[in-house]
Amino acid sequence: MEKWVVLVMLLVSWKMKGGSGAKTEVRYDGRSLIIDGQRKILFSGSIHYPRSTPQEYEVTGIDQGLMWPDLIAKAKEGGVDVIQTYVFWNLHEPQPGKCIEQYDFSGRYDLVGFIKEIEAQGMYVCLRIGPFIESEWTYGGFPFWLHDIPDIVYRTDNEPFKFYMQNFTTKIVNMMKAEGLYASQGGPIILSQIENEYQNIQKAFGAAGSQYVQWAAKMAVDLNTGVPWIMCKQTDAPDPVVVRLILPHIVNVNDVYGGLPYIRSAEDIAFHVTLFIARNGSYVNYYMYHGGTNFGRTGSAYVITAYYDQAPLDEYGLLRQPKWGHLKQLHAVIKSCSTTLLQGVQRNFSLGQLQEGYVFEEDKGECVAFLINNDRENKVAVQFRNRSYELLPKSISILPDCENVNTTSNRRIVSPKQNFSSVDVWKQFQDVIPNFDHTSLKSDSLLEQMNTTKDESDYLWYILSKPTLSVQSAAHVAHAFDSGAFLERRFAGLISVQLQCSEEESLNLTNSLWGYQVGLQGEQVQVYNGQNSSDIEWSQLGNTMEQTLIWYKTTFDTPEGDGPVVLDLSSMGKGEAWVNGQSIGRYWILFHDSKGHPSQSLYHVPRSFLKDSGNVLVLVEEGGGNPLGISLDTMNMVWKTVVRVLSNTDMVDPFTVVSCGNVSYDGRSLIIDGQRKLLISASIHYPRSVPAMWPGLVQTAKEGGVDVIETYVFWNGHELSPGNYYFGGRFDLVKFAKTVQQAGMYLILRIGPFVAAEWNFGGVPVWLHYVPGTVFRTYNQPFMDDHYGFAYEPLFLVAFLQCASLPCPLNISEPMTPFCVFKILQIENEYGSYENFYKEDGKKYALWAAKMAVSQNIGVPWIMCQQWDAPDPVMITRLFTTLLQIDTCNSFYCDQFKPTSPNRPKIWTENWPGWIEELKLLQKFKTFGGRDPHRPAEDVAFSVARFFQKGGSVHNYYMYHGGTNFGRTAGGPFITTSYDYDAPIDEYGLPRLPKWGHLKELHRAIKLCEHVLLNRKNVNVPLGPSVEADVYTDSSGACAAFISNVDDKNDRTVEFRNTSYHLPAWSVSILPDCKNVVYNTAKVTSQTNVVAMTPGSLRQSDKGLKYLKWEIVKEKPGIWGTADFVKKGFVDLINTTKDTTDYLWHTTSIFVGEHEEFLTNGSKPVLLIESTGHALHAFVNQEYQGTGTGNGTHSPFTFKNPISLRAGKNEIALLCLTVGLQTAGPFYDFVGAGLTSVKIKGLNNGTIDLSSYAWTYKIGVQGEHLKLYQGDGLNNANWTSTSEPPKMQPLTWYKAIVDAPPGDEPVGLDMLHMGKGLAWLNGEEIGRYWPRRSEFKSEDCVKECDYRGKFNPDKCDTGCGEPTQRWYHVPRSWFKPSGNILVLFEEKGGDPNMIRFVRRKISGACALVAEDYPSVGLLSQDEDKTQNNKNIPFARLTCPSNTHISAVKFASFGTPSGSCGSYLKGDCHDPNSSIVVEKACLNKNDCVIKLTEENFKTNLCPGLSRKLAVEAVCS
Repeated sequence: MEKWVVLVMLLVSWKMKGGSGAKTEVRYDGRSLIIDGQRKILFSGSIHYPRSTPQEYEVTGIDQGLMWPDLIAKAKEGGVDVIQTYVFWNLHEPQPGKCIEQYDFSGRYDLVGFIKEIEAQGMYVCLRIGPFIESEWTYGGFPFWLHDIPDIVYRTDNEPFKFYMQNFTTKIVNMMKAEGLYASQGGPIILSQIENEYQNIQKAFGAAGSQYVQWAAKMAVDLNTGVPWIMCKQTDAPDPVVVRLILPHIVNVNDVYGGLPYIRSAEDIAFHVTLFIARNGSYVNYYMYHGGTNFGRTGSAYVITAYYDQAPLDEYGLLRQPKWGHLKQLHAVIKSCSTTLLQGVQRNFSLGQLQEGYVFEEDKGECVAFLINNDRENKVAVQFRNRSYELLPKSISILPDCENVNTTSNRRIVSPKQNFSSVDVWKQFQDVIPNFDHTSLKSDSLLEQMNTTKDESDYLWYILSKPTLSVQSAAHVAHAFDSGAFLERRFAGLISVQLQCSEEESLNLTNSLWGYQVGLQGEQVQVYNGQNSSDIEWSQLGNTMEQTLIWYKTTFDTPEGDGPVVLDLSSMGKGEAWVNGQSIGRYWILFHDSKGHPSQSLYHVPRSFLKDSGNVLVLVEEGGGNPLGISLDTMNMVWKTVVRVLSNTDMVDPFTVVSCGNVSYDGRSLIIDGQRKLLISASIHYPRSVPAMWPGLVQTAKEGGVDVIETYVFWNGHELSPGNYYFGGRFDLVKFAKTVQQAGMYLILRIGPFVAAEWNFGGVPVWLHYVPGTVFRTYNQPFMDDHYGFAYEPLFLVAFLQCASLPCPLNISEPMTPFCVFKILQIENEYGSYENFYKEDGKKYALWAAKMAVSQNIGVPWIMCQQWDAPDPVMITRLFTTLLQIDTCNSFYCDQFKPTSPNRPKIWTENWPGWIEELKLLQKFKTFGGRDPHRPAEDVAFSVARFFQKGGSVHNYYMYHGGTNFGRTAGGPFITTSYDYDAPIDEYGLPRLPKWGHLKELHRAIKLCEHVLLNRKNVNVPLGPSVEADVYTDSSGACAAFISNVDDKNDRTVEFRNTSYHLPAWSVSILPDCKNVVYNTAKVTSQTNVVAMTPGSLRQSDKGLKYLKWEIVKEKPGIWGTADFVKKGFVDLINTTKDTTDYLWHTTSIFVGEHEEFLTNGSKPVLLIESTGHALHAFVNQEYQGTGTGNGTHSPFTFKNPISLRAGKNEIALLCLTVGLQTAGPFYDFVGAGLTSVKIKGLNNGTIDLSSYAWTYKIGVQGEHLKLYQGDGLNNANWTSTSEPPKMQPLTWYKAIVDAPPGDEPVGLDMLHMGKGLAWLNGEEIGRYWPRRSEFKSEDCVKECDYRGKFNPDKCDTGCGEPTQRWYHVPRSWFKPSGNILVLFEEKGGDPNMIRFVRRKISGACALVAEDYPSVGLLSQDEDKTQNNKNIPFARLTCPSNTHISAVKFASFGTPSGSCGSYLKGDCHDPNSSIVVEKACLNKNDCVIKLTEENFKTNLCPGLSRKLAVEAVCS
C-alpha cells in the first residue's frame, strides 16, 4: 500500500561514471526533475510486469494476448509519461542464485523485455528494485528460502540479510547496464528505488534501523547507475538519495476476500492530483494505473486474485471510464500550462472559509490559477480578479487556455461463450487424506506451518495416529504475509487441538504425536500439468456435487475475438485453477462480504495462456462447489458518450448528455422546442411483433391519429445472462426506434426495468433472482447494484440507441436537430400499488430509483407511472431545462386524476382499451382456460374525451397493438400466447374496426381543439344532472367545448350557448368552435370489418409425395440421459429449472405386492397429487395417466386420477411444468411452484405417501436439449417418417416440411385438435399452444355488451366454454416460399392431421350510421379543420388494398336492427337502399354514402330516428 507525499528535492546532477553511448542527464532541484536541461512535470503509472502477460508466451507461441504493449500504449495515450514497476525478488530468485540457471527472467518475469517495450513506445521508467516491495505480494517480494538463512533478520543492520539484498540488487542493476537501459546510457530508466516505505517500521529496529538506511543508500549509489535513487517515505535518507521524490497516488484500495469493494471516484482522484500540482508538485505516480492479476499463489494474505481492478486500466487491460478519460483530460490541461507552473511564481490566497486559490505567474505575464473548494457538501460562488466563478462541492477549477473536451463512460459486460454444464465434459480425481504411517515428518507438538511448507504449498496436513484425526490447514486460510517489522518471525498454523467429549470433558491433543504432510497429492504429482498421469486415476463426474478436496478437469476451445477471457467460478467454493498448466490464481467464492456477495467470481485467463483448441482447465476444490455452473466468458465494454466542459468557470463539472431539442413541461403540458404539445400515444411492444411488421404497425398508428409510440424495454430479452446482451431480431430496439423516427413520430421509452406487461417474470431476468441476497423492487443493494441493473444505469440504453445514429447530438458544439425520437423516459412501473408491502424500504427504493434516473442527465423528462409519492423536481444540468419526475395515471378512467404537484402535466400512461388491469392487485387478462375480455369502442372513446376535457395532455393506449407472446415470453402465469388485447390494431397487425376508426375520428376532433386547449384554462359550466361543459377560450376569440353526459342510463338534451344538443347516455360531444358537434363518443360512424380465418391444408414442399409426410420422435417418459440429481422429497420447480425450460421430470418407483386386492377385483388405485402450480402430466410405467393444472386466477391444483399399477416394480414419472412465471405482485420473485404431496390411495394398506421418497430429477425434455426444433439440432435424432402420424400420443415431436400459404394475408396456425405443447417454424418460436376450453359457463359471458356505465373486468367477456386460443400467429416474414420446417412438441396427445394454416382476411365491411350522427368537417379523411356548419351524416366502406366491393349483402335506410352479419330490415325501409349503395360502391375499393334526400327518402318514418345499415363483400 502506498501513501502520497510532498515533493522535496535537492539540486543533484547524475551522470554515469565511465558510461558509454548516448547520455541523458537527469537532474533535480527543489522544483522538479530536469531531464537534459528541461524541467518536467511528469505523470507516472504503476504497471507490474508479472501481473499481466508479455507479447509472446512460451507455452503457445500464438499471436494473442498482447497485454504489455497494449497496456503501455493506453497509458501513453492517457497522458502518462513514466511507467513504474517493482522488481519481484521471489519470482526471479526462487533458490539462492549461485548460478545463472537459478534465476528466472522468462515469460511474465521478463523484466528486460518489459522495460524495452516501454522504451520502444517512447516513455520513461521508474525501477523500484526494493528488494522489499510489499505490494500485496506474497511475503512482500522476499523469497521464502531467505527465511532459513541462519541468524538472518530482515530489513535491519544484519549482515546475512545485507549480503543477499546486495547480491540481488547488484544482479538487477548489472542486467540493466548490460542492456543499456539507464537514461545515462540512452535508455528509459530515469529513477531507481532502494527499499520501500521503511520509515513505517524503522523504530522497531532502534539504532540498527538507522544504520541500515545509511548502508542501503550508499550501497545503491555506489552501483553507479547514472540516475537518481529514491527512498520512498524515508525522511532521514542521506544525500544524494532523493527523499520522497514521487507521489504514489492511490487510485483505489486493493480488495480482500470478505471485504466490501472500495471504489474511488475519478473526481476525487483528479481533485487530489490537481491539489498536489497546485502546491508545487511535479511528479505524480498512480498506484496502480493497471493492477492486473495475482496469478498462481502470488497474492498476500486474503488479497483477491484481481489486483486494483478499479484502476484506470482494469484487470483485463480495458479502459475504465470515466476514470481513464477524466485523468487524461487533466494531464492534458496541466501539460498545456506546465511552463508557467514550473517557471512562474506561486502565490496562495484565501477565497472563503473552505476555499482557496493558487496562482502561478511569469514575468512575461503568463498566468495559471487553481480555484479550490474544499467544502464537500456545497457549491459556492467565489470572486477572482473581478469575476465570479461557481465551484462545485470538493472541486478545483483550473484557469488555463480553455477548450471543449468530449469524454466517454463505459460499463464492463460479460459475454458467455461456453458453459460446462454437462457431466460428460468433466473428469474428477478425489485427493487422498494421508495416513499417519506414511508421513515422513512426525512431532509431538504442533509445528508452525510456514516453516514446514516453506511456502511450497498452501496446505499442510496435521495427522494424529490415535484417535484417528486428520486436520488440513491452509495457514490463515490463504497466502503468506507481506509486510511489517520482523517479517521472518511471523507465524501461521495450528496452536491448539482439543476434542470436546461433553460439556464438562475435553481431550487436549496439542502435544500428541502428529504426522505431517506438505501439500495435496494432486500438487505433488502436478495434475494441472498433465504430468505423472499414471499416478492418479481420473473418473467421470458423479451426480453428487459440493465435494471437498477434489480435482476437476475439462477441455475447451479458445473463444473467438480478442476480448479478455474470464472464468466465471461463481458456482465453486474455494481452491485454485490452472489453464494449460498456468495457474490463474486462487479463487474463494464462499467467503462473502458483509452484503452477502462473493469478493470475486470472475477470474482472468490471459489469451496468451491459450491454444486455439484443446485447452485444459484443472481446478482443485477445497470447500465444495459445482463445476457444472462454471462458464467461460469474454469481457467487453459498452460505451456511453458524454460531454465534458472545461472552462474558466469549472473543471470538474457533472457529465452531461445533451438533450435532443428542448423538452420541458409545466402544469399544463409537455413543451417541445418551445411549443406546447397535446400527444396521443400508442403502446406497441417491439418483441411482440417482428421487424417486418414494425413499419406497418407504426404507419397504421400514425394514420389513426397517433403522435407517439410507447414501449417497455424488456430486460430479460436483452440481458440473457449477466453482461450477455442481445439486441437482434425481435429485440432490435435500435431498429424499432428508427422505424418510429422515420415515420416522424416520438417515442416514450419505459425502461422500468420492471415492466409487468404480462411478460415472463415481469421483464426481470430470472438469473437476477439467484444473485445472493437479492429481493426485487425494494431498497436492496444487489437489486439496485448497477452490476446487475441492466437499465438501472438507464444512460446505457439511451447511449446504445444514440450510438446507432438516432438524431441526438452528443456534443454541444454540434447544432441541435429539430427532431428527436425520445421525449419521455420512464423508471420503475406501477410501484405505488406495492410500495407499502415493502414498508420503509419501499419508500426508500422509490426515492432512490427517481434520483438515480434523474441523475443520469438524459435531457428529457422522467415519469413514474402510478407513483403517488414521486419526488420533487431535481435540477440535473445548468445548460438545459429542469427535468423532473412526473407521476402518471394507469386506469380505465383518468379524468379525475391529478398529479401530486401542480407543476406537473396530467399524463395517462395506460388506458386499457381491451384487456384489463385493476389497481387492487387483481388482473384480468386472457389466460389459458379463462374468458376473452373486451371493452367497447364507445367506452374507450368516452374515457379519452373526458381525460382531455379535464385538462389531460398526454394519453397512451395500453395496448394499441398487443401482438404475440412468442416462445416462452408470456407471464402470468397462464397468459395466452396471443396478446391481442382487443386493441385497435389486432394481433396480426390489422386495424380492428370499428374501434380503430372510432378512435381515429376522436383524435382528429381533439386535435382540432389543441391550440386553445393547451393555452387557456377551462371554465366548467354545469348544464343539468350529470351533464357539464368544459369551455376553453383564448384572447383571439377561439373557443372549444366538451359537453359530457355521465348518466349511465339516460340520454340528455341540454341548452348550451342558445343551442340545443342531444347527448346519449355516457357520452361526450366535442365542439371545436363551441357550436358544431364534430364527434360524439357514443355515435360510431366507423365501419366494422368482417374478419375470417380462412383455412388451408398444410402443403407438402416435396411435390413428388401424394400425402403430407410427417416425421416423428417419441420421447420416453421419465429420466433421459443422466439424472441431474436425486433428492428425498420435492424441490421448487422454478428454483430448479431457473426458467431454462418449462419442464422438470420427477420420477420414483413403488413395489406392488402380488396380493393387492385391486389386481383381482377390477378396481384401480387413485393417484392424488397436490401442487402449487402450474401443471403436470402423469405417467405410470410409461403410460399417460392424465393432466392436472391450475388456472390464471389460482395456480395451485389437485390431481386425482385412477392409475394402472401392476404387481412388482412400478415407475411413477411426473412431468411438472410452468406456464409462464409470475408477472407482478409484492415479493413476486419468491412465488414458487411445484409438488407438495404425492399419494396413492386404494392399496391394501390404505394410502401410501410418496412425498418423502427418493425422487430422481431431470431438467427439461430431451428434444429441447437436442434442439430438435432448429438448425443442426434437427439432425440430432432419428426421425421416423409417416403419412399417418400417431394420434393422441404424448411426448411426441412432429416435423413437417411445408410451403408457405398463398397470398400476403397474415397467417395463423390452427391447433384446435392438438393437446398442449410448443411450436416452431424454421427455428423461430411460435410459442406455447394449448386450445384449452374456457372453464366458465355460458351465463358468465355476454352476447351483447352495453357500453354505458363504468367498465369493470367482467362486464363484456366472451368465449365461455370455447377454446381459449385456437389460432397461433406465424409472421409472414418467417416463411420461405417452400421448404419451411414446422416442428411441434406435443405433451399430452393430439391429432396433427387436423393442423391447418389459416389466413386472416377481411372479407367484408359493415356500416351503421344515423341521421343525427355528427360529421361536420370530417367528410374528408385528410381534413384537419371544420369547413362548414352543415351536418351531412355519411357511411364510409373501405376494403383492403388490392380488393374491391364485389357485392352488397344488406342495405336498408330506415329502422334496421341487429349488428354486422345479422342486420334485419325494420318496419320502416327505403326500397331503393340497395340500389343507392350498389351504385356508390360496387367494384370500388372505397365509397361514401351520404344520408341526404338525394339518396334516400328522408320523409319516411316521421318522428323516428332513421339510420342506414350496410354490409358489403370484399373480394
